[in-house]
Amino acid sequence: MKLKIKTDFSFAKLGRQMPKIVREYITEYAKGTEKGSKSNIDRGLTPSLKTSTREIRKLRNISGNKPLKATGNLYNSIKSNSSQLKFAEYGQYHREGFTPKKIPTKIKNNKFFLVSNKQGIQVPPREFVGILDDTRNKINKDFRTKVKKSLKK
Repeated sequence: MKLKIKTDFSFAKLGRQMPKIVREYITEYAKGTEKGSKSNIDRGLTPSLKTSTREIRKLRNISGNKPLKATGNLYNSIKSNSSQLKFAEYGQYHREGFTPKKIPTKIKNNKFFLVSNKQGIQVPPREFVGILDDTRNKINKDFRTKVKKSLKK
């Protein structure tokens, strides 16, 4: 008696396709994280800006009260390439929080200058890197679809 088994899937085909599927997944995830990170900044982050920071921004002729968007340098530096998310180095300090060496101080005539941060005033962490749930769900669904398709003979 011979037993014959037929399959409608091929792990060999999936194995050949998997590197490409993973590359595409990582690329799309990096793009989605770029978009999500910028969206997080656009929506505003917590904690919100202190009154002193808003006053200094006003003196510097910077409009807006959203954290991490004063000059737009960090925002505009957020870029994805084929597999990575990159942004200005100081963005990591903002993600972790930090104690600046100098802080702006307001003086007469609506001017300000920088003084040593002897009081140890800290900039709180603001996590801006992230991907939107809808984008993540779409990328994951596309990944599963490609794996299923590649698994079929």
